[in-house]
Amino acid sequence: MAVKAVDRRVFESVIDGLAKATKEKPDDIIWFFQVKTLMNKMDEPMSDEKAWEIILKDKKTTNLNTMELLKLARRELKKFHRIERKLEKLGVI
Repeated sequence: MAVKAVDRRVFESVIDGLAKATKEKPDDIIWFFQVKTLMNKMDEPMSDEKAWEIILKDKKTTNLNTMELLKLARRELKKFHRIERKLEKLGVI
């Protein structure tokens, strides 16, 4: 139990350090690595059955129209690239 608490504190301090160094929010740093992980998973081969399983399980509706979705996607992509450039400059990725 003590190891997990120490691991959590180390993780939080690393994220806080990266957030301060990049002048981003800690939540955005965590978000960046989550998105990066998902993007890397997209490059892995997957069977059609597995893909459909994921699509059907993750089927969600949205109240946003296409233009709003595009605006949101552009904003998130800009944020992703901004954080990516800052982390590359630090030598983290």
